[in-house]
This record gives sequence, structure tokens and C-alpha cells, in this order.
Amino acid sequence: MPFLLLMSFILAFYVAWSVGANDETMAVLAGSGFTSILVACLIGAFMDFLGAVLLGYKVEETMGEKLLTYKIDLMDTLVIVAAVATWLVVASYRGWPVSTTHSAVGAAIGLGMYKWGISGVRWESLLNVVAGWVISPIMGFIGAYLTCKLFDLFLAKSINGFDKSLKIAKLSSLTLLAWASYTSFFRGANDIANATAFLSAVYENPFMVRLISGLGMALGLVMLGRRVVKSVGVELVELTPVMGLAIQISVALTVSIGTLLGLPLSGTHILVMAVAGIGVAKKIWINVKGLKEILATWIITFPGAAVLAVLFAILV
Repeated sequence: MPFLLLMSFILAFYVAWSVGANDETMAVLAGSGFTSILVACLIGAFMDFLGAVLLGYKVEETMGEKLLTYKIDLMDTLVIVAAVATWLVVASYRGWPVSTTHSAVGAAIGLGMYKWGISGVRWESLLNVVAGWVISPIMGFIGAYLTCKLFDLFLAKSINGFDKSLKIAKLSSLTLLAWASYTSFFRGANDIANATAFLSAVYENPFMVRLISGLGMALGLVMLGRRVVKSVGVELVELTPVMGLAIQISVALTVSIGTLLGLPLSGTHILVMAVAGIGVAKKIWINVKGLKEILATWIITFPGAAVLAVLFAILV
């Protein structure tokens, strides 16, 4: 039992590190040109850690207790987190901004179906989670589109001359920094459950699980997350500070509301669709090929993580 518990903590840390390595929350800040990718990741790492430790319990219950009808044990936890971590590390290395939530839910459902069949899954809870996955990216797209249009309407009346434009850009960049940090806090609170929810369900001190995993998430973002930040923030669409601010406001509101409601949302889906919404609003170039590749990774993540969980269950 002590060995299984130790391995569970190691793998939870590993999963959290993988989650951080695939976290593109600060991509908009880096893509706007306000700061470097490294600095953006350092800020995001700190806010991720705070959100994970202080508010991560909100989504843990949904992930760890409401998806499966049977209570998991330490071995089940090992199987789930190993499957999630393996999938996310491969995705991060390839620069794919996949959904950590899809990975965790897919692994849990895969294990539940393998061990207990159809009766092992709470289908109503799963449908609620899937509904959140569908609605939240749409809200991210619409929110960014409308916010951008409102900004354009306001700025068209207030900007007179180069100096005024420069001041607006600088103010937008500073405001973007604040909103990006706010988003990162709630992203950490939402995503940490993908690493901690299953271990917290079987360990008596969930706060310690979040503390260790929050550190892992921060390290993952700094060490490997720059690949995904660059993929989304720099290579998907060209951004200005004002455009970046419109994106960040939409993402921040969607993620924070979902987290407070205990919904395990995909921050990746929300952010990428918000970026696409800005592209449509401004009628500017969007890397359609890159967007299609990102959508493809979303589709394969759920079954990919589920298959890995089944394979690991067979092996152990």
C-alpha cells in the first residue's frame, strides 16, 4: 500500500507537469508582442500554482466522484494518471494544444468501461461534461467576436493620431497582462483536477495532493509549455494588444464561471476558438491548416486516452 501511494503521488506530479506543459493560457499575451514567451510562461506558472492550490477542489469532486458509479482504488488511480500523462507528454512534444480534460475523462471512462462495463459510467454526468465541452468553445468564439467589435466601435471614435493609438496599445497590453493572469489562476484551478481528482478521492489529505501537483503544473509550463504557447499565440493568427485583450476577456469569463460551477472545461478549446473568433471579426489571416490540425487532436484525444487506460489496466 505505501508503495502504491508513493507511485500515485509520483504519477500525479507527472500528470500535473504534463498538464502544465500543454497549457497555452498565456499564448495570447506572448502573441500580442507585449512580452517574451518565457516571461509569459513564468507569470502563468505562478498563477497556475495559486489557482490549483486554492481553488482546485471545485472541479475535483466532479472528476473524481461523479463520472464513475464505482469507487476507484489506488491501482485504478495509477492506471488513469499514467494514461493521461503519457498522452499529454506526447502531445506537448509534438506541440499539439490538446485538451487535458478530454484526456482525463477519456482515461477514466476507458477504465470504467473495461472494469465494469456500461454500468460503470454515470452517463448523465458524462453528458453534462460533454455539453460543457460543446458550449464553452462556442461562447469563447462569440465572446471574443463581440468584444472585438465593441472595441473597434469604441476605438474608432476615440483614436485621433499616432500618439493616441500608441497609448491605447500600451494600455491594452497592461490590461491584457491582468486578464491573462486572472485566466491562468482559474485555468490552474480547473485543470489541476485532471491530475488530482482521482488521487484525492482515495487519499485523506487532498490539499497536499493539490500542493504537490500545483508545483508540477508550474514546472511543466516553464520547462515545456513554451512549445504550445508559441503554436497557439504566435503561429495561429497575428495579434495586436487590443485583439489579444478581447480574446483574453472572453476566455477569462468562460473559464472562471465554469470553474466556480465545478465544470471541468477545456481551456484549450475555449482559447483556440476565441482566437478564431477574432480572426473572423477582423477579417484577417488565420492559419487554417494549423486550426485543422488542432481540431484533429481534439477528436483523437478522448479515445486515445481511453485506449491507453485499457492497455495499462491489462498490463497491471
